[in-house]
Amino acid sequence: MRSTKMYTICLNASRALVALFLIGGIVVVVGQTVAMAVGSAWLMTMFGTDVTDIVCILAGLAGIFAFLLLYTAEGKEKASEWGE
Repeated sequence: MRSTKMYTICLNASRALVALFLIGGIVVVVGQTVAMAVGSAWLMTMFGTDVTDIVCILAGLAGIFAFLLLYTAEGKEKASEWGE
């Protein structure tokens, strides 16, 4: 039972973080596009550094949770099915 709970937590966390990472990537691209259209160096820098740093952290956390999935009982079973 405990392993099932850990698998569910890791799966949901990785899915949520991937979604946030993708939305964050869209925000960075749109923000920098708007900054170029407006001609604002400050906005370009903000979306290129501050917002990008947050998006990179989200991507890293998504990767960690996806990696941890392989160390649960269900993750090991599914990984062996994929290898066949």
